[in-house]
Amino acid sequence: MKKTLAAVAVLGAFAGSALAADVTLYGKIDTGLMYSNTKVDQIIDGQGNTDSVSDDGFQMKSGINSGSRFGIKGSEQISDGLTVGFQLENGFESDDGSMKYGKEDNDRIFGREARLYVQTEFGTLHFGRMGGLDSGSGSVDIFGGAAGVFGTGWADIGSDSAIFLGMSSRMDNVITYQSPKFAGVTVYAQASLKNDADNEGDEGSSDTDRYYALGATGQWGALSSAVVFSTTDYSRSWINEKDKEGNRLDKEQGREDMSKVLSAYVAYDFGVVKTTLGAQYFDDAKGGMSWEVADGLKDPNNYATDLANYSKKGYGVMLGATAPIGAGTLYASIGYNDFEATEVFYEDKPEFNTIQFGLGYTYPLSKRTYVYTAAGYTKLSGEYKSEYADFEGDNETTEVVAGIVHSF
Repeated sequence: MKKTLAAVAVLGAFAGSALAADVTLYGKIDTGLMYSNTKVDQIIDGQGNTDSVSDDGFQMKSGINSGSRFGIKGSEQISDGLTVGFQLENGFESDDGSMKYGKEDNDRIFGREARLYVQTEFGTLHFGRMGGLDSGSGSVDIFGGAAGVFGTGWADIGSDSAIFLGMSSRMDNVITYQSPKFAGVTVYAQASLKNDADNEGDEGSSDTDRYYALGATGQWGALSSAVVFSTTDYSRSWINEKDKEGNRLDKEQGREDMSKVLSAYVAYDFGVVKTTLGAQYFDDAKGGMSWEVADGLKDPNNYATDLANYSKKGYGVMLGATAPIGAGTLYASIGYNDFEATEVFYEDKPEFNTIQFGLGYTYPLSKRTYVYTAAGYTKLSGEYKSEYADFEGDNETTEVVAGIVHSF
């Protein structure tokens, strides 16, 4: 509560001085309705018996199309060729009024972004909390928000994070260099010496996760593209973790200490239709998704119980298009990935693939307000061995959404 009151006080102070400085209070409110149907194949007991479990849901939801947020941003020109600026931004849930990142991220006042930057004729340096170059989040992302036409997803419809499993996220302690544009090309370099300030370990040490990335964007008329190579150097606690038999996972089961992710997209605007093709190769990428296909096992060492906790190797591809239809815009996307665990469990590496379809439409009511609707289908298929059975199963999700977004 104290941190929330402090945030309100900061907002009030900035609002009062906005006329005297280049400071802007801004935000976005997105509230919609979502129907979802899921069907999950599961092992239901210790004899290896399986069953399909279906569930339907209908709910009001915040941030389906665009995350609800508020923020403050401003800049000051110190001299010719030198500008200092900042951006402070947090998310909130418009359906219940709660602070999103305060609730989920240990009371961060500005969980979406807390960035100070210095801009010169030689480029811009950004410092603070922000999204990675391949995160799909924040001011310096150059891949995730553009490689798929739905971005990180309208709910999970067309979500590139379901296909590109090597995407990063918002991180703490980030330094990003952004070069001036030359012949249509901008170069980026980024490092976080401690991805999450709440994790154990000293910043810059092997006791915490560290992220590094190089990337570039290109814009030549109707053609645009980007490429990013990133790696996360995982903490020693991840590398030294042992399975239930006491074997170190890196030595006995193939766990590696660094991820390797190569991401790229190319887009072309034909005037009537804009097409985008995105692709990613990921190796030893931890996180990125969760599929509780084996709820009944209750075995923390079984891969499929929580796939987000283990590393993966594979590739993903997405093809999308946008086109003006009437006064609005139509979105269409198809995605596919194929991947496996990079660690051995029960003498096997679990294998998976995902197929995804999405179709959406936005209609502007004014310059600041639009309505949207979309429908999507995602099927994640997998096969693996457990101590109980050889298992093959699917996780199918169908979603239909509609809502309204207002920006201020």
